Amino acid sequence: QRLNREIGARIRTRRHESELTLKQLSNRTGLSVSLISQIELGKSAASMSTMYKLAAALGVKMPYFFETL
Repeated sequence: QRLNREIGARIRTRRHESELTLKQLSNRTGLSVSLISQIELGKSAASMSTMYKLAAALGVKMPYFFETL
């Protein structure tokens, strides 16, 4: 649970830094707005392929989501 919340918070922070809406991130990744929202809120765990899509769309490398957790 805690790990999902931490990762979700990092995704949301990076999305806000990139000035992207959920819809824009959805369009970039092919993931649904609902799924991205659930991940950001820590209510859903993201698969590795989902994390890869999010990282690519947000312009970060995968370790960004896990550093110092």
